[in-house]
Amino acid sequence: MLYRIFTEDKNQDQIESLVSKYFEGYTLYKAAGYWRLQREDSLIIEIVAEDIDAKISALAEDIKAANKQDAVLIQKIKNTQWLV
Repeated sequence: MLYRIFTEDKNQDQIESLVSKYFEGYTLYKAAGYWRLQREDSLIIEIVAEDIDAKISALAEDIKAANKQDAVLIQKIKNTQWLV
């Protein structure tokens, strides 16, 4: 599975620390997002792992609290991956 968490681009050091508490590997990139028609700088966190819904939800709750947000978005995308 590919999991994505979308959040505001603030407190990046704290966000990286939170993600590292839960996962040894992840990808983080910056994007321009829109929430309620307002542009905001966003961070997108991608994690590839098998069926870790509870862990992802716990991380998203931590991020939501750290950034004082009403909500963060989680995507769960079925995919195929392998290391070469």
